[in-house]
Amino acid sequence: MKKHFVIILMMLTCLPAAFATHQRAGEITFKYVSGLTYEITVVTYTRTSAPADRPFLEILWGDGSSSELPRTEKINYGNDISRNVYAYVPEVGATQARHTYSSPGTYIISLEDPNRNFGVMNIPNSVNVPLYIETILTINPLMGMNNSPILLNPPIDNGCVNQIYIHNPGAFDIDGDSLAYKLIDCRGADGLPIPGYTLPIATDSIGINPVTGDVLWVKPPIQGEFNIAILIEEYRNGIKIGSITRDMQINIVGCDNQHPPVIHCISDTCVEAGNTLVFEVVATEPDSNIIELTGTGGAFEVEQSPAWIDPDPAYGIDTVKTTFTWPTLCNHVRKQPYYTYFKAKDNGLPVNLVALKTVAITVIGPAPEGLTAEGIGNAIHLHWNKSPCIKATRYQLYKRIGYYGYIPGYCETGVPEYTGYAMILETATIDDTTFVDDGNGGGLINGLDYCYMVIAIFVDGAESYASEEVCASLKKDLPIITNAGNDSSGLSNGFARLAWSKPTELDTNQIPGPYYYELYRAAGMDGLDFKFVESFPDLNDTIYVDQSINLNTSGLPYNYKIDFLSTSFGYIGSSQQATTIYLDIYETDERLELSWELDVPWNNEYYTIYKQETGSATWIALATSPEAFYVDSNLINGEEYCYYIESTGSYGTAGLINPIINYSQLLCGIPIDNVPPCIPELIVNMDCQLYHNILEWNNTIYIDTCDKDIKQYYVYYGPDESSDLSLIDSVMQSSDDPLIYIHEGFTLGCYAVTALDSTGNQSPFSNIVCTPGCSGYELPNVFTPNGDQYNDYFTPFPETVGGVERVEIMIFNRWGRLIFESSDPMINWDGRNHKTNKECPDGTYFYVCEVYEKTLTGLVQRTLQGSVTILR
Repeated sequence: MKKHFVIILMMLTCLPAAFATHQRAGEITFKYVSGLTYEITVVTYTRTSAPADRPFLEILWGDGSSSELPRTEKINYGNDISRNVYAYVPEVGATQARHTYSSPGTYIISLEDPNRNFGVMNIPNSVNVPLYIETILTINPLMGMNNSPILLNPPIDNGCVNQIYIHNPGAFDIDGDSLAYKLIDCRGADGLPIPGYTLPIATDSIGINPVTGDVLWVKPPIQGEFNIAILIEEYRNGIKIGSITRDMQINIVGCDNQHPPVIHCISDTCVEAGNTLVFEVVATEPDSNIIELTGTGGAFEVEQSPAWIDPDPAYGIDTVKTTFTWPTLCNHVRKQPYYTYFKAKDNGLPVNLVALKTVAITVIGPAPEGLTAEGIGNAIHLHWNKSPCIKATRYQLYKRIGYYGYIPGYCETGVPEYTGYAMILETATIDDTTFVDDGNGGGLINGLDYCYMVIAIFVDGAESYASEEVCASLKKDLPIITNAGNDSSGLSNGFARLAWSKPTELDTNQIPGPYYYELYRAAGMDGLDFKFVESFPDLNDTIYVDQSINLNTSGLPYNYKIDFLSTSFGYIGSSQQATTIYLDIYETDERLELSWELDVPWNNEYYTIYKQETGSATWIALATSPEAFYVDSNLINGEEYCYYIESTGSYGTAGLINPIINYSQLLCGIPIDNVPPCIPELIVNMDCQLYHNILEWNNTIYIDTCDKDIKQYYVYYGPDESSDLSLIDSVMQSSDDPLIYIHEGFTLGCYAVTALDSTGNQSPFSNIVCTPGCSGYELPNVFTPNGDQYNDYFTPFPETVGGVERVEIMIFNRWGRLIFESSDPMINWDGRNHKTNKECPDGTYFYVCEVYEKTLTGLVQRTLQGSVTILR
């Protein structure tokens, strides 16, 4: 009987594992229903022959609640594999897969089920390890509703020893969110990483493409079943909004078949919405096996006008071909491509070798049509047709001076920066199809060709193709200023040279002459207090040198404009304003930093920096810069260097001077050592035996980015954390590394160090280091006041006194009479009664001592009680 009981007990002990050796793979996906309600689908793959079965699975919703999900579908695939689906099917009463959350937030939807199948090679003792999968759902009203990706390719796959294995989960996100892939550890009980889990071993490598999701295993060296976990993260506008984890199983076996199929088709491509994309996919197999060619992916899953292949699937020996066709619609436009996966599988035994080809298809919105531009008054009026795509939300309008001739590339959306176009408008809605360009209220320049393109922006930020370029101009019936700067014929004089282009499209009937110009000047870059300078009665008189100012000595730029008038009509209009180039120099250690500013209506393409040769009247071109900034380095402090700037630009239109050259004032600067040394790094160590602090810091002369001209270091100290640091000493620069300073008689306080150079530049404080001091005021329990000069006084241990400000000690005899008291931290009791000055007899005496110790936060009181024995 006892023997039978033992056998039964052993069987019961083994029963849970025996009935649970079934879980191979799984994943959880979700879709939005309404409000805060979401619906999930759980798919698991199990070992068909295992006694365990799961008609129900418990799902944790991540908000503290759970549900028992009934299985709604089970399919036996053969090879001891079954597919189980737990989904929302109201017709059969399976509604537990739908859940309503109480509020927005981030929720981890998870499933843990015992146990995995026996014999997984990279999961130790897999038969006793649960399968854990999770999906993260973020409910954020600001980000909009969200559906998880669906995974179109099953998580059970086969491969061959020493053959490249490839797999793709076939993720499709109906919302068009960006997906990122990574391999993570498989997880078990409580969602924790499985102890001892490793990625499957590879002859070369195993990894995943973070963009396409292609898993590549090069090459499996041994047979067996292996599990990996793929994390698929969703991003919207750069923000992570959810993720799903697929736990999948790969069965590697020995194969005689050595040559997998090869797929030939186009690489990543683009198509304009409304057009039909057609291309052929061909697979070849060198071993004369039968090939099956199939396709999956987002293009096949869209609700309206999905793609197809014909034939589907395609079969053939040696070579097989199918045609992919997708009649795209505006609803298909999105920023993220549709990943399409073509799979070629041979009929080799015992495993079908597979080739996988991933093609990214981007559907691009059509360009807005009907763009027109018309010059009216001092502005250009634009109009275009409304986009036919309902997912388009707004437009962006771009402008440049002069025609470019842009033709977008096959996959080139928007308006590229290299065209020289700049965005001047983003509309609020898709119905805004008109705009008046008046130069932000300042009016446009007469006579210039203004060119425009417009694009549509879609709900997810996708850009359409650019429209055709259209150009328009205003009548050139006003002067156009072209030059404002230092007169090149005598830069040292500092006179301002002005030039302009005369009106050439005057309506002499409507506004008869005679005509004349008036030149006005205002001080400052933004100067608006214009003063009359000169009048010009001849239309061909378009150059003037303003000798009433000196740009080299004025210390500011000047703003100019030209009014155009008629003696019979009066004021007609004004040119755009233009300022002279104003150069500024910042003087610093062994270099001069040049910057300049100007405000002109033309576009300056680059600037040339001129420098005067030392001791000579010759100026040399030092460098060119596209930006209004330049640094002249490796200079000698104390020496003077002089510069001016030459700007080169144009209006970018015919009929005007090109290039437009202007010059700044002459300006000199003297490099000066005003750069402090680098900040030292400080370490402080306490020595309670010798009662001092040892300060050490790095020698900043060895730091390449710092001033090496260091004369000395300053040492700063504060008694506590609330006190300001004060200079207590200095240490001369030496070759020691690190430098050391000993602060005698102190173990409590805060320290910092600064570095100084020979010109007095001082670095900021180093890191501030505070030391707590040598605490623990301690008294001995015996002393011998016998006059032998040794241990004649009752006094504390010396190394414990430094942090004590004062004490209040009272010493009593055994009858409780006070015989001594003091506030001196050293006490120094000589064994006499302080009232009678008589020697106290040998014996034990008792004390109460209030100790006031200095700390980093202030004075702290503590009480010592004890006894001391007199021995003579």
